[in-house]
Amino acid sequence: MFANPAVALEGLPGCTVGIEADDAFEDGLRQLARDLGCVPIRVPQGARAAYHASAYYVGPFLIALLAEAAALWRSFGAGDRQALEALLPLLAGTVAAARDSGLAQGMGGCVARGDVGTVEKHLRALDQLQPGVGALYRELALRTIPLGLARGTLSAPAAERIENAITEGPRAERIFL
Repeated sequence: MFANPAVALEGLPGCTVGIEADDAFEDGLRQLARDLGCVPIRVPQGARAAYHASAYYVGPFLIALLAEAAALWRSFGAGDRQALEALLPLLAGTVAAARDSGLAQGMGGCVARGDVGTVEKHLRALDQLQPGVGALYRELALRTIPLGLARGTLSAPAAERIENAITEGPRAERIFL
């Protein structure tokens, strides 16, 4: 993300650059990307918006999730800096696990383990904090169920119990913390 140009320039080498261009320009753009140390890929015509939107999941949306986590830390008296100092190493470990093992195999947590009791405790605590907090957890936890199944650590019966626990509460709504 380009919030800080100096940081963005440091991180540019190794980045993937999507190219959607006519054949006449594609070779030149691929070479330019390689000259910058980037990895060029061809984005099929009409897929550029989806390609670009995917970056939001690991850019601005990830920052929004970190802000949600920091808000939870504030709920028990910690500050944003303390939350970030605690959460960023966890995030780094998560990214390393995904890089080394893939999406499903890199995921841990109570859903992946089939621990419905912990999921229920999380939901009770989050639902008491502020409207929408538990709902966001529910939306994200639902998306981890297929990964837990693919990982092989979540059984189909446990997945069903977790899905039932998750879907009993409110759905995500537009909130501002």
